[in-house]
Amino acid sequence: MGLLLLSPCVYSTDGSIGGTIVADGQPVAGAMITALAQTSRIAITVFSAADGSYRIQQLGSGSYDVAVKAPGKKTLRQTQTISAGKIVRFDSQLQSDPEFLTEITSAQWLELLPEGDMKREFLLNCGSCHEVSHNRIMRNGAPRTRSEWAQAIALMRSIDVYGLTPPDFDDARYAQWLAEHLDAQAIARLTPAALPSGAVLNARITEYPVPKTPSLPHDLVIGPDGRVWVTAFYNNVIWALDPATGKTTSYPVNETPEVMGQVRALSFDSEGMLWVLLGGTQSVVRLNPKDGAIETFAVGMYPHSIEVDSTGKLWFNDYISNQERIGSIDPVNGELELFDMPSAGLTKEQGLPLLYGLQIDRDDAIWGTMLAANKLFRFDSKDKTARLFAMPSPNSGPRRPGIAPDGSVWIPEFNTGTVTRFDPQSETFEPHEFGLSSLGLYDVAVDQKSGHVWAAASLGSAMLRLDPKTGQKDVFPFPTEPGYPRHIAIDPNNGDVWTTLSSMPDADPKIVRIELSGGTN
Repeated sequence: MGLLLLSPCVYSTDGSIGGTIVADGQPVAGAMITALAQTSRIAITVFSAADGSYRIQQLGSGSYDVAVKAPGKKTLRQTQTISAGKIVRFDSQLQSDPEFLTEITSAQWLELLPEGDMKREFLLNCGSCHEVSHNRIMRNGAPRTRSEWAQAIALMRSIDVYGLTPPDFDDARYAQWLAEHLDAQAIARLTPAALPSGAVLNARITEYPVPKTPSLPHDLVIGPDGRVWVTAFYNNVIWALDPATGKTTSYPVNETPEVMGQVRALSFDSEGMLWVLLGGTQSVVRLNPKDGAIETFAVGMYPHSIEVDSTGKLWFNDYISNQERIGSIDPVNGELELFDMPSAGLTKEQGLPLLYGLQIDRDDAIWGTMLAANKLFRFDSKDKTARLFAMPSPNSGPRRPGIAPDGSVWIPEFNTGTVTRFDPQSETFEPHEFGLSSLGLYDVAVDQKSGHVWAAASLGSAMLRLDPKTGQKDVFPFPTEPGYPRHIAIDPNNGDVWTTLSSMPDADPKIVRIELSGGTN
């Protein structure tokens, strides 16, 4: 694609920005146009339409940093002031960017690695917390050497206090393998990503800043009052974001602040109480959103995910134990019960099974995954029996599943780029591939009204959508790169999709909202 030209932009009295993007006299569809408010630091992004036009509405008066971005092109940035009655012309152009490698996603880089067991193990153990893109692969303008990869892996080992990386991960072998396949010759084959298309062009993406960094905004949920509640992993608090104003309120949830709470997951019950998991203090906390009062329940394990069943009972899983187990708390009397699950049979060398995602179906059956053991499980909360189901693809990395209105379980495979549907009736699996195997699919959420399946591509810096009825797949890229999404929440009132961008260690943490009819049309 040739030169990009941004046509004159008109800033109208209603606080909107509009224009047209063309390349060599032809309209360009799918370029990102972002307006970042200098005061609030809230950024709103839309995509240019098929005719190259775009409009960012409802910005209000003020100063904005405006950016136009397209794959393989230098990002254009200017500061503009919007005020009533003022028309601002924005005549600029984007040129080809010889440094485009700094902007491509981890998924594109990791496609250089040969498919197979080593790649899947690498994705699971080295991509589960953060991106693996330009800044981690290149050193002083050149690819890492074998010794530099060995140093990086040793650093990873040194901070892995819970022993999540298994003993049989051969550090020296991986250092050699990475240096061999991520060399200058392989990197020369990389090309810019394709421009977005289709339904994506109608999307409006809003990125909200987090109040404090480092923070690792991990999970989020839509509250009964319409606020978006987010766990601040490093900061012992829950944040409640008002989407209308952008205001964030903090709620402390750790009663033993001398220990980092590691605030992980959260879920509302039918009474409007918010239940929060703290891995570091091995506890579950009940937060009253009305007055901020909290009550802490010890659970005797490092819990990872939490859900509430139809009776109000809480369910959670044991993340870093050798023993596969889940637990429950009766909020009426605080009674704690622990249940052993069938063993996945991992050896000491293979490491921990890593119970990960958790969901509850309409029959109050508990569904969950074992990330490292490559298993799906079902626990019957009534008769306390459990079953394991082996994932159809070896070492697929099943993470956080979602349950559809028909009761099917949708499982994101972190190591394969596949979302797999499990039918509880026939006990069969049906894979849905999204292209690149290295997308790093982290979480799935199913829109209970439309049936659309959403998946967070942590290594692809994108949100993916599948329409199971038609097979249509859409990729919604994030304006921020790297954008490492974790949990997904879908607003039941309007279908808006929410997530957090949260690499560990921090890259550029944000709270993100995707609206499906707020863009160019």
